[in-house]
Amino acid sequence: MNNELILNPNEVLKLGSEGAKVEKLQQILTSLNLDPGTIDGNFGNQTLVAVKQFQIKQGLEADGVVGSNTQNALNRAIQNLDSGLYGGVSGKLPLPGVALIKEFEGLFLKAYPDPLSGGKPITIGWGTTRKKDGSEWKLGETITKEEAEQLLMMQLEKNYLPPLQKIPVWDELNVNQQGALLSFGYNLGANFYGRSGFQSITRVLQNKQWDEIEETFLKYVNPGSPVEKGLRRRRQAEAKLFLTPVS
Repeated sequence: MNNELILNPNEVLKLGSEGAKVEKLQQILTSLNLDPGTIDGNFGNQTLVAVKQFQIKQGLEADGVVGSNTQNALNRAIQNLDSGLYGGVSGKLPLPGVALIKEFEGLFLKAYPDPLSGGKPITIGWGTTRKKDGSEWKLGETITKEEAEQLLMMQLEKNYLPPLQKIPVWDELNVNQQGALLSFGYNLGANFYGRSGFQSITRVLQNKQWDEIEETFLKYVNPGSPVEKGLRRRRQAEAKLFLTPVS
């Protein structure tokens, strides 16, 4: 089955549109974890909201009208999703990195203090420190596993992926290399490239010195701290992922 949305030249889908193409649009939006409402081929208000949300994520004009630009973005996102390597609303989140984040963060459905500081930031789910509205968590608050999943993916796309995409070589990297950097950035801050304290990783990425990537990752383990052992395991796993070819 063709999973793409195919429009005729100059054709648009908008509020009030009906038919099989609207149904296909709704199916794609649903696959991208957006909610267009009932998949019934009727472009209603809920489908309008879902289209606008997608357009915002893609950096497109959020007019709720599906023309060629939005059509192409939708098809790229669903192709990436179908590959099993990328996910999220944008279809650009490297899923091997998401898996690594989940492995090392662990899932906690009750808010807990930061293991390094013993206090803030209060953390929940897979290492998330903010609610959907941007406010801080409080000790004792709880969420479900589904809420933790939604929160992680939302924050990765909103707060972590955009800065990482500004790394000059990002688009040249394969999904495993991008995933390793997603995990690294989630742990140490997404804006690490070019910043003080990250000269080594910046240089290696800038010069594509992949033979130095493992020793470079291992420089960021907070030596002498209670979390050094865990961070060393994580950096080794990130380096291994970075160096794993994509078949």
